[in-house]
Amino acid sequence: MSWPALEEVIGPGGRLATTLPGYERRAGQETMMRAVATALERRESLMVEAGTGTGKSLAYLLPAALSGEHVILSTGTRTLQDQLWEKQVPFARDILGVEFEAAILKGRTNYLCLLALEQAKRDPRLGLELRDDLGRIERWAAVTATGDRAEVADLAEGAPAWRSVTADAEQCVGRRCEHFDDCFVMRARRLAERADVVIVNHHLFFADLALKETSGFGLLPDAQAVVFDEAHHLEDIAAAHFGLAVSDARVARFGGDARRALMTPDGLPEGAASDLAALSRDIERLYGAYRRFLPQSRLTREVLPDAVLEAYYKLDTTLAALARELAGHIGPDSDAATRLIQRAEHLRQDLAEVVLCQRDDLVHWVERGPRAVFLRAAPVEIGGLLRELLFERFSSVILTSATLTTQGTFDHYRGRLGLPDTTHTLNVASPFDYANQALIYTPDDLPAPNAPAWFDAAGERVEALVRLTEGRALLLFTSFRAMRAVHDRVAERLPYPVMMQGEGSRESLLKRFRNQSGSVLFATATFWEGVDVVGDALSLVVIDRLPFAPPGDPMVDARIGALTRAGRNAFMEYQVPAAIIALKQGFGRLIRHRTDTGIVAILDPRLVRSRYGDAFLASLPPGRRTGDLELLSAWWDEMNGP
Repeated sequence: MSWPALEEVIGPGGRLATTLPGYERRAGQETMMRAVATALERRESLMVEAGTGTGKSLAYLLPAALSGEHVILSTGTRTLQDQLWEKQVPFARDILGVEFEAAILKGRTNYLCLLALEQAKRDPRLGLELRDDLGRIERWAAVTATGDRAEVADLAEGAPAWRSVTADAEQCVGRRCEHFDDCFVMRARRLAERADVVIVNHHLFFADLALKETSGFGLLPDAQAVVFDEAHHLEDIAAAHFGLAVSDARVARFGGDARRALMTPDGLPEGAASDLAALSRDIERLYGAYRRFLPQSRLTREVLPDAVLEAYYKLDTTLAALARELAGHIGPDSDAATRLIQRAEHLRQDLAEVVLCQRDDLVHWVERGPRAVFLRAAPVEIGGLLRELLFERFSSVILTSATLTTQGTFDHYRGRLGLPDTTHTLNVASPFDYANQALIYTPDDLPAPNAPAWFDAAGERVEALVRLTEGRALLLFTSFRAMRAVHDRVAERLPYPVMMQGEGSRESLLKRFRNQSGSVLFATATFWEGVDVVGDALSLVVIDRLPFAPPGDPMVDARIGALTRAGRNAFMEYQVPAAIIALKQGFGRLIRHRTDTGIVAILDPRLVRSRYGDAFLASLPPGRRTGDLELLSAWWDEMNGP
């Protein structure tokens, strides 16, 4: 196999230029490619902020493929993971002219479990709808080569039938499974072991890293280097996977698996039936107590009511009794019993921590969802963990994102993530001409965003801005409350197609927004990132206020507390940098191509009135700025004149 040198790929007349129709040379992309290639060759760590339009995916994929090392590429979202696999890898192969080995790996529950499918088919409790979906899955199972959930396009997102045919790390019986040789997870892992480049997402990477630390086993193959795209998400995702989570659904799944294991042709043994009935009651008692007696999210030893403690001890006793039933009725030497007994013990250990709040280095909280209640615990600081488990174990760690710097420096993430002092940094500016393509509107005549009068004033300003651009507006809010309040004030007055988050899936709303001329979309956090609308469909991005984390977020409060106790300025060292990163993400929705033009309006007077506003402004792309609506209108008319 003849591998082209990097300079043969990216130089004038190189493979990149000759392979891509209409190719325009990007100096920033080439600079990033060389930096990534150098870091991989020298086994160094590197942070790269690559402005929008750099083409950063190819800038790390091509050097990774050429490195001769086993490299893991990790993305923040499955959307980007699939995009790398389906579009960028085939394109990179065309550019290089060689079939380098690549593989994609997802979390276990993205793959069909053949054993779980067999068990689900025999379950007499399945309703008609689940049986229809199960039949669809069974027909697909006979022809699929991957077992990847993404192939079942006609199965609804979150379908209960899918949950019944997958196995997480707790449920998987490993080599003892009769389907082990045909296991889709193991098949994907075997392909990954042979690959030069393995594409994963951050959730899988850190779940695997945490699993290897606790059990010594994992799903991902060994690699010399890892590249993290969308690296601004690393701290929160890593903290979640280095922590604990026990939902009522997790405990109930254990109960269901124990029931199947204990069932005999004559039914359940008397003691087992009693314990399983008690388990259902104890789950409801404990998690119901959190709903009734603990309205706050943050948990500490000092706020645990007696009802929670009493319910916890009952559940712990029942889990111990079920473990004894499993050992007695199935036999302690049975593989199935051994795994279930281990699961019971792990559940008891995890419940003890998330309920009793034993460790001071963890923050504990309850998360109430529509389908489950989660009791969570996670480390407040992860820099030390990442230094030990990530930076000291991989020869090269590369982090990239469009948003890694605040006020031009990488200090915020360098400190939060525990990067070695030897880590190199590179800031690649966007190739877009923001000074001529965009105008930043920062009015200072609006009420403070926490004032009741702000909603009326913001509604009037939103209407004026949307009428100026004749729709084509993405309105980004920091809360559902603010989104609905402004929507209710202006939606009926706008003569354009108006849609709001919650009226359909994210994908369907974006499709309508792109296709319906002059659309206006009201949205919150999930639309601040990953929205790519090129051309005339988007000319205005409105951001309601500076995106500080909402008060009461348990993890944020714990991090602020830790910094404050250390005598540091948590607001300027943590809260402001985190909000700057979020603002840069929202700002980045506007200009997605060198021909795009438009307005970014930030309706928070703190941006120009407060002592910290300059830190936000200094972190945005260079461009013209005004707080005068008449000057803004004149600029818009000039840009869109006859």
